[in-house]
Amino acid sequence: MAVDCYAKDVRGTKMSKSSLIADVVSSTALSTLKEQGFIVDLEADLDRPSLPRNITELGDEDLMELYTQFVAYSDFINTQLSCAIIDEKELERRIELAEATTFLNMTTSTSKVTLVRPQVASNKDVVELKEDHMQKFAYRKLIETMANNYDRGSSVCSRELTRRTSNDNFKTRAKKFTP
Repeated sequence: MAVDCYAKDVRGTKMSKSSLIADVVSSTALSTLKEQGFIVDLEADLDRPSLPRNITELGDEDLMELYTQFVAYSDFINTQLSCAIIDEKELERRIELAEATTFLNMTTSTSKVTLVRPQVASNKDVVELKEDHMQKFAYRKLIETMANNYDRGSSVCSRELTRRTSNDNFKTRAKKFTP
């Protein structure tokens, strides 16, 4: 698991520095992307954005700054979500393999499947892997919720920017057609 540390931005406010949490398979995928020349931020200084009660009160520059923060935060959190999904899937594969291996080891020509299945399910290695899976599942669900929340926040900012530019364009076009 990655360790968070803190840094200060140019205004002197506290920003958290976050690192991606990635297991073997997602780390390999990230390395492959890097080898292909894709830029993936493995670490980010994140100043967690939040929507004001009334976004229309923000000035244009402040709105654009907020939108930029939401996009950066959303980009990082969605990359983390992808790593979590990959790692959860890999753990599911390991569980299936452990269950199949345990099943084969416990099965004989005279074994009854109905008796072997509970033994497989209660096997120490299988139980540990399933507990790890529940942790990965819970983390993925929470990071997915956060990603959705920040995507929506980014959309709100984008809609407000569009509304403002549409109003300006409408006023400019209207002036062209007035006698």
